[in-house]
Parts: sequence; structure tokens; C-alpha cells
Amino acid sequence: MFYESSKYPFTAQILAKYDQIKEEMERTLALPLQQLDQNTWAGERPNYLTSSFDAKLAWKTYVFKYFGINHRPNQEACPVFSKLLEEFPFIATAEFSMLEPNTHILPHKGFTGKVLRSHLGMVVPEGDLGIRVGNETRKWKEKEWLVFDDSIEHEAWNKTAQRRIVLMIDFDPDLSAQKVNKVCKEVLMKTNDKHMMDIASREDWLNWFDKGEFPRDL
Repeated sequence: MFYESSKYPFTAQILAKYDQIKEEMERTLALPLQQLDQNTWAGERPNYLTSSFDAKLAWKTYVFKYFGINHRPNQEACPVFSKLLEEFPFIATAEFSMLEPNTHILPHKGFTGKVLRSHLGMVVPEGDLGIRVGNETRKWKEKEWLVFDDSIEHEAWNKTAQRRIVLMIDFDPDLSAQKVNKVCKEVLMKTNDKHMMDIASREDWLNWFDKGEFPRDL
């Protein structure tokens, strides 16, 4: 269910900049919640969660790229990671993913089996937390990658008293920019995901994909 990150050289290249990326991440933590076209974190899929925290904010992401669509304000605020991201055009999605204390992301499946998902531990508290993919469970570790197929049923939980944050990246397993662009467009054409449809219509998503970035006036 999990893959060796060493098979994918870009993971080592990102790891080499880990301390600088973490410094950039730490600067984002005090940002106020704003509209999605601003430099901000955004609440993710409350219907996927159980939490003692506000469900709309228990799982938050700081998006750099989402299915091939660049989030320029967040990229501009984190230039070290964003420069790296430009070097890897086979990446479909990249974001910091924050799970608040006592939060459980319920079992679900991702959009496609044509990309792999990777998590790099940025803030990993001690205690009961982890991720199950299929019948295999792992725990995150700071400065280490977990790579898996998120089209397989998976769930994640943080039952500690502190936040858990990972850098999450979806990428083409053959490291092909051409293939990943095709997959991104395919996902955007087919999705009926409620969270995405609440943000914009499928037509808008496809227009943003064609332009390569989100508008600054969402």
C-alpha cells in the first residue's frame, strides 16, 4: 500500500530544502482566514470529518497547486518551496495539510488512481495519530516521506493535543508532465466533488486549468 520514496528523486531534492520549507510554513501559521484568492489557509471537506474542533476548520490546507492550477498568492509567500515546485512539472497538487487535535478524516478514496500521493512530515506530535491505506497503517515522522495510492480507501487521524502538519504532494508515478496534465484535466472534467462545486462550477475549474492559475478575484 505504501511505496519507497527513494524511487522518486524529487523527494530527496525537496528534503534537502526541508528546514527552509519549514520556516516558510511556520510564517503561514499566523495568517488570518481570508477569501481563497488571498494568501491564506482554507477549511477542507467538513463532511469527511469527526472532530472536537470546529468541523469547518478542523482540516485546513495551504494550497500551492491544485490539479495543475497554481495558487499565486501562496506561492509568492513561500518562494523557496515554490521555486522547487517549478522544477517538477509532473506534480499535480501541492499543499500543506493541517489536522487539528482530536480530528479524524473518515475513510474515503481519492479522485484517481493515476497519481501517487506523498506526505512529508512537518509537524508531527507524539501520541495517537496515523494514516491507514487499505489494510496497512503508518505513522508520520518529521522529515520523512510516506508515499501511497490515495485511490485506495484510506483514513487519517490526530488524537493528540497538538496540530499535525504535512506537506502533501500528488504526482505522476512516471514523473511525466504530459501525463499529469492529462490526468488533471480528466479529474476536473469528471468531478462532482461537493467541496469543489461549492467553490466554482466545473466550467470555471477547467478555465482556471487552461489559464494555469486561480484568479485573484475569486
